[in-house]
Amino acid sequence: MPQRLTTPLPWSKTFRRGNRSRTALSFSGFTLIELLVVIAIIAIIAALLLPALTSAKARGKRIQCLNNQRQLAMTWVLYTVDNNDWLVSNGICDPESPANKLWVQGAFVHTGANTNVDYMFNPEYALFASYLKNRGVYLCPTDRDWVKVNGVLYPKLRSYALNAYVGWKGNWDGRMSTSYTVFQRFGALSSKMPQGVFTFMDVQPDSICWPFFGVQMQTDTMFNFPGASHTRGAEVSYADGHVEYHRWLNPRTINPTGANFHGHNDSVPGNVDLGWIRARTSVLKNGAFAGFNP
Repeated sequence: MPQRLTTPLPWSKTFRRGNRSRTALSFSGFTLIELLVVIAIIAIIAALLLPALTSAKARGKRIQCLNNQRQLAMTWVLYTVDNNDWLVSNGICDPESPANKLWVQGAFVHTGANTNVDYMFNPEYALFASYLKNRGVYLCPTDRDWVKVNGVLYPKLRSYALNAYVGWKGNWDGRMSTSYTVFQRFGALSSKMPQGVFTFMDVQPDSICWPFFGVQMQTDTMFNFPGASHTRGAEVSYADGHVEYHRWLNPRTINPTGANFHGHNDSVPGNVDLGWIRARTSVLKNGAFAGFNP
């Protein structure tokens, strides 16, 4: 019967030492260089993904704004169906009053008027109140959440305005053109405007004022500046109910720094964006298209 070995083999101690060494290495963790390499790789991946994430977020806000305006545009059309072809009343509310019902009331130059929800959601003041109950529909997701009145912050209520030349009621604002048609009935909307008549538009947050979007048709001045928060552009809705995105070209439209927003008379000579808006606003009272380059 073979004898059992009691003396360790010469290589056994080395083998155990080797095992211990490998075990120790397996718990030694990352070196500083390895950590720096990992951090650098993560930073590179984040830098590559950030523009895509930013673009996706901006696209999501644009889609939400588009959906808001689609609801406003369809409500505007539905109102004409319910009211024998008459367009919803638009214009100046000064002062806000049940006797002066418009699609909404509330002027941003009136203390408290731009924070009073009754002027948008009470049927005694607002003709859209019976149709739209959701406050979010009136707010562009890129707009400011708050407005300051006498040093106090209030939730902002509205980001959109309605083309002054559709449905105007009451005394005309003489700072705008008098030679152009003010449409009162849906059936009267001009067929001579192949681009279509715009209804609602984003308004630059500092420029929003009355419920209407004013357009100066005869002089190169901006009455209201359009919004430009959607990749230098705005969502615009039309009388047929569709909504489309338009990107502005003139730097003065995109960033009207220093404008006297509530003077409604900012000079913008040769501004192609104003021409684009005019071509979708109205026609001369004799029915001729104004001929502005869209």
